Amino acid sequence: MRVVFAAIPGYGHLYPLMPLAMACAAAGHVVTVAVGEPFLGRLPLPTVPGIRTGAELDGVVQETRRRHPDARGHELTVAMFGDTTAEFVSSALDEAVEDLRPDLVVYEAMNVGAAMAADVHDIPAAGFAIGMAPFVVEKIHGAAREFRRTFWAARGRVPPLGSALLGAALIDPAPPSLVSTDAGPSSTGASPAALSPIPRLPIRSVAYSENSAAVPDWLSGKRSRPAIYLTLGTVSFGAVDVIRRAVDQLAGLDVDVLVAVGPEGEPEALGDLPGHVHVGRFVPQSEVLDLVDLIVHHGGTGTVLGAMAAGLPQLILPQGADQFFNADLVARTGAGRSLLNEGQLDGAIVRAASAMLGDCPERTRADQLRLEIAGMPAPEQLVPELVRLAGR
Repeated sequence: MRVVFAAIPGYGHLYPLMPLAMACAAAGHVVTVAVGEPFLGRLPLPTVPGIRTGAELDGVVQETRRRHPDARGHELTVAMFGDTTAEFVSSALDEAVEDLRPDLVVYEAMNVGAAMAADVHDIPAAGFAIGMAPFVVEKIHGAAREFRRTFWAARGRVPPLGSALLGAALIDPAPPSLVSTDAGPSSTGASPAALSPIPRLPIRSVAYSENSAAVPDWLSGKRSRPAIYLTLGTVSFGAVDVIRRAVDQLAGLDVDVLVAVGPEGEPEALGDLPGHVHVGRFVPQSEVLDLVDLIVHHGGTGTVLGAMAAGLPQLILPQGADQFFNADLVARTGAGRSLLNEGQLDGAIVRAASAMLGDCPERTRADQLRLEIAGMPAPEQLVPELVRLAGR
């Protein structure tokens, strides 16, 4: 079987797909990753361009605002992925798919341009959910059918109807108990599959990292006090003030604090810090999560699921994208707490962190989710399902 895994070139968009891609390759299938800079040529699998050259995040946002000057919030996100990014990806992957002729395309579900390219070439496709906000994925796919209708028309086709998702299945790492969580009258806590009429394929969330950073010796050795891991992810929306606020408050506790500022962060920007606060750009997060007592983070889906898989309570300080949805979901499911920026002042962060350092309801719920995730199919167990989809 020949499989193309397609992702927008961002850590949070690409990394969740890599364990499944590598499992396919380990099973003897021919795997190619369609992505963009800075990941081309540096992954452990062959890569091809999966997006128009030079289409960086800032440029995509600017182009989307030019095309949709009145779009704000979720409308801007939908336009960004359903129009601008969909065009930049579909044009690149149209050629790549024609050349590679894969039997299956597995694409990160917000990367709808990859699904468009697969559709016009009559190649089976499966989405891979990297978020737990169902309305985002469904709106993006619906918007692509309208915004990019000319892509199909130029090939004598019309956009497919009858499904909320462009593809034959949705691979979903969300724990099953979160699929039916109710978020109120105007939204849902369900995973994308809860709204989509196509089959859902559960998969265990498995961490992937290219970085070779080691776990700090002080963390892996014998410790006399708790440890807190603080990160705002690889795209922190410029929230230096937020991470500094969190550091300042957490530094007052009798704990060790590990701070990861991300690939574009500057540790020096946090200024002078006490000896029990340790700052760096990258850490091997999956290993760190098994060693700390609490995580304070931005609410990215990969980090949310990683913390759940480790049975770790979480304090979320959301900054953008679907982080607000994830923060609300974690708080409602009882596995952690959430503080918006205006609610982080006057010691609110340190009070919330202190409450979750020992035995607490959030830790009990997090351990329940750990067991649930451990029972989900591992990536290698999903490979036969992909073979079946390719055969269709």
